[in-house]
Amino acid sequence: MFILADSCCDLSPELRERTGALTAPLTITISGKDYIDDGSIDIPAFIDAMKASSEPGRSACPSPDQYEQLINAQEGDCFIVTLSSNLSGSYNAAALGAQLAQETKPGRRIHIVDSESASAGETFLALMIRDLIDAGRSFEEIVELVTEKMRTMNTIFVLDSLDNLVKNGRVSKAVATVAGLLSIRLVMSDDGHGRIKQLGKARGIKAALSSMVDVCRKHTEGSEPGSRRLVLSYCNCPERAALVRDMIRAKCPAIGEIIMTPTSGLSSMYAYDGGVVIAY
Repeated sequence: MFILADSCCDLSPELRERTGALTAPLTITISGKDYIDDGSIDIPAFIDAMKASSEPGRSACPSPDQYEQLINAQEGDCFIVTLSSNLSGSYNAAALGAQLAQETKPGRRIHIVDSESASAGETFLALMIRDLIDAGRSFEEIVELVTEKMRTMNTIFVLDSLDNLVKNGRVSKAVATVAGLLSIRLVMSDDGHGRIKQLGKARGIKAALSSMVDVCRKHTEGSEPGSRRLVLSYCNCPERAALVRDMIRAKCPAIGEIIMTPTSGLSSMYAYDGGVVIAY
């Protein structure tokens, strides 16, 4: 069994080796220039290009043919992790690619995980699948356990700037203007179905990050100390990520392993400079 994920799954070189995951790259276009999200993007330069552009960045999901080729390049059953089908066509492209691959090898089992999340949420699920494969769980057991986890998984994020979400129509310009004038930072989350919702707001980035950690503490209360894993993705801000990690360790006793990873190209397009995403 092997794992295939689209490139919104944040995988550092170490996590790529740990999961053994293949990546189906999305293509991002900024001011007419295409960036293939295959791990080769210079993220600071990419962010500078976004800041300089008056137009929103655009992304194109991998084609069904790309998914088919990646599936057929490996032997065995396959788990595919995609970003939320409410945010991208990646899930639908993966479903078509899986159909094509199964026509070539009818006996192969392929399960597509609509993460109903993105970024750190996808990374969390890829790591979970790898652990279950390594533990010798059957294909059916893995499908059941991952599906069950998705009902309770939380993805929360704080952005230092709403500019790119405004450009992409995710947040209104009026909200962003007021937030900027008052130094308001929004604490946001998935709504349980892969759409974005606001959880709260705070004045200043440190207060917003502290609020995010408080939400994590409330969500994980009642779990055994050190029993929960958390993935922390960060965009061009390793010091801020370390601050959040330390706050989680101090405030959230249920969180044991904290896995930190820089955002991929696509995650960086939405998290923007200084954004932090956690999933648990």
